[in-house]
Amino acid sequence: MQFWALIVDSFRESRDRKIFWVILVMSGVIALAMASVRFDGDRVSFLFGLWERSSDYYNPLTGAGRSALVGGVVYLLLMFALGWVGIILTIIATAGFFPTMMERGTIDVLLSKPISRPRLFFYKYLSGMLFVLIQATVFVVLTFLVMGFRWGIWVPGYLMCIPLLVLLFSYLYCVSVLVAVRTRSAVAAILVSLAVWFLYACPNTALGVFQAYPDLQKHQRWYQAVRVLAWIPPKTGDIPYLAARWSQAGTSLDVFPEELMEGASMTDREQLDRARDLEEQELKKNPWVSIGSSLLFEVVIVFWGMWVFTRQDH
Repeated sequence: MQFWALIVDSFRESRDRKIFWVILVMSGVIALAMASVRFDGDRVSFLFGLWERSSDYYNPLTGAGRSALVGGVVYLLLMFALGWVGIILTIIATAGFFPTMMERGTIDVLLSKPISRPRLFFYKYLSGMLFVLIQATVFVVLTFLVMGFRWGIWVPGYLMCIPLLVLLFSYLYCVSVLVAVRTRSAVAAILVSLAVWFLYACPNTALGVFQAYPDLQKHQRWYQAVRVLAWIPPKTGDIPYLAARWSQAGTSLDVFPEELMEGASMTDREQLDRARDLEEQELKKNPWVSIGSSLLFEVVIVFWGMWVFTRQDH
């Protein structure tokens, strides 16, 4: 009952800020836009038949066409709409959960009940995770059904995007909660979370540069230092590749028809081929190493936040 009461309270707060409904509407609009597209062999119609053009590349009856369509959803929609815009909105929606709970009067009532501070912290943390779980489930299930009934593409592995989106959010939410309990400021929690998202990506981006240009690997000391640094923070950049791997979507370059690449110079082609090779390597990574090391970092931050919360005077 205590857990449920905290969940209800968190949802009332997010509902009052309207962000909960904004994300739901965004998911519905994207699903409707997908439903307005229909594939009929080598013909593609948009806006429920108002505009039509020919395209063999996206024919869902072929293996390459299926991969390109699913890849478009995974890379272009899922990771942008719900992976960037959506995660930012959910961080904004949940950043005030702890500061609001820790206000004078509210926290006094909660602590007067038979519930320990660590349990109160943990329940409140889970309520934020449940908020995102519902949003991710709505979006993924809607787009899954559109791909199935409208395009004739059923990809059960695509449903794994639900826990992956929750994971992506949790990597940032743990920092948001830590900052929130230390500062009691939702604005600080939002700003630091977004800054940390950028910092998470820096070591892996640097490692990607070393891998893209093998000549740089002769600087072994720097290369090994970057590899160690890349292992420590959560691997937010791995989420699109894990989603693509379980959805059998191929690489992000597979989304674009080959004719778009025909005018590229030899140098550009070499760079594209190198980028494809690197993506294929990412797709072959052990997912449990990526998820396990990321969750280890998150657990440390969560227990740090819990320790701060339990030692504060309320």
